[in-house]
Amino acid sequence: MRVSLATSAGRAGRPNEDFVGAVPGAVVLLDGAGIPGAERLCAHGVAWYTHRLGGTLLGGLSRNDGRDLADILASAIGEVAAAHSATCEIADPSSPQATVLMVRAHRGRLDHLLLADSFLVLDHVGGGPQVVTDEREVIARRECSTPLSGVTPETPECHGGPLDGVATAPRVNQPTGPRGQRRSAGR
Repeated sequence: MRVSLATSAGRAGRPNEDFVGAVPGAVVLLDGAGIPGAERLCAHGVAWYTHRLGGTLLGGLSRNDGRDLADILASAIGEVAAAHSATCEIADPSSPQATVLMVRAHRGRLDHLLLADSFLVLDHVGGGPQVVTDEREVIARRECSTPLSGVTPETPECHGGPLDGVATAPRVNQPTGPRGQRRSAGR
């Protein structure tokens, strides 16, 4: 597996809230989510969260023990949550979070897991490219925004009750949340 890595801060003068790293046979990509107001909930910040989670994921993947990717992710999220649960409000939906993409070559197969809006492009030998993503966020966003169709932004109707009873987006970075784990035969 050949890997080239590059990432940069979303805005000049701000820390890079993304993480990309690799160990032999595995790659991790995190896109940090800097939700307005998160700094009042977590003293560490989104960049700390994504870098800590990314490093913990790489540590789990480097064991090369074939553990389920969802288990590795759940364990890493739990470890990072424990590292700042005493000082930060990590249960709040606006606390630091990140999309997750994990890819691992193991025993002649390619395993991958996606959480939220990351995209993985697989270039199959003898076939065309295949784009893989976690569709739950797009579906939830559509469900949440449909009741707001035609509502003028920044009005009481926009910020009031139209979303009552509407499903909310999947909670990212919760130990039981990831979907999209797949195994591909061959590499």
